[in-house]
Amino acid sequence: MSKNRDLILVQNLLVEVDSFDLYTKLLTQLQKDMDRAGIGFSIRSKLKSNELVHELTELLKNKLQSAFNEYLNLLYAVDVSEKEIMNSNLENIDDIAVHATYLILKREWKKVWYRYHDSNAK
Repeated sequence: MSKNRDLILVQNLLVEVDSFDLYTKLLTQLQKDMDRAGIGFSIRSKLKSNELVHELTELLKNKLQSAFNEYLNLLYAVDVSEKEIMNSNLENIDDIAVHATYLILKREWKKVWYRYHDSNAK
């Protein structure tokens, strides 16, 4: 999987999130899991989706280079599939960070989506 393909997947995912008007809930869920993982990163409530992708990718790149255990803690807190990470076969740190950004946002979206549908089904 390439960096460009992952960026397209992230953008498509965020368009879907916006279509349900759940972007703020996605940010809240991501912040909750960042806090749970012990990542000192504050997500601004007015953060635009393209800024989110850029900031999260840069954060992940930094963690991959200098604090790998924090990177792993975040993946664990978010509950990203280890299989998906391992199957990427990426070697370039930029590509790995973009792919991890996609996987994190995809998993966070699933959490928000299920919670949203669960509360509307009652």
